[in-house]
Amino acid sequence: MLSLPMHMLPDLVPLILYCVFIYIQSCLPAPFETPEASHLDKLLHLGAYGVMAVLFYRTYLAGWPRALKRTLMWASVISTALYGLSDEIHQYFVPDRSADPLDWLADVVGGALGAVIYQRLFDAARKSRKFHPPPS
Repeated sequence: MLSLPMHMLPDLVPLILYCVFIYIQSCLPAPFETPEASHLDKLLHLGAYGVMAVLFYRTYLAGWPRALKRTLMWASVISTALYGLSDEIHQYFVPDRSADPLDWLADVVGGALGAVIYQRLFDAARKSRKFHPPPS
């Protein structure tokens, strides 16, 4: 039997790589100004942190398969929110970037949506497999 960290590795690596990708993006100057679509960046935050929450959920599920669904969801949302907060603090110190509380709110909402949607899809897929086992 694999130890806990080794068992989580296939899910942990994509999460770490994604967090590094977000960090690198945050180190660069803002890619574009969008005065005509001023809330486009909030949608980008929502989507990016929704994906991050899914990666956190998968990693936590791999490490703690017997955890309650709500525990996995809360852990994913809180982890995503804390990463988003650290990202906004980091951006405060990056030239041509700023820390925006509304960006962090979009991170949190995206994280919550990502975790809930993934958990619902995961449950639906698991139920489908119970009723339709793969052919032998």
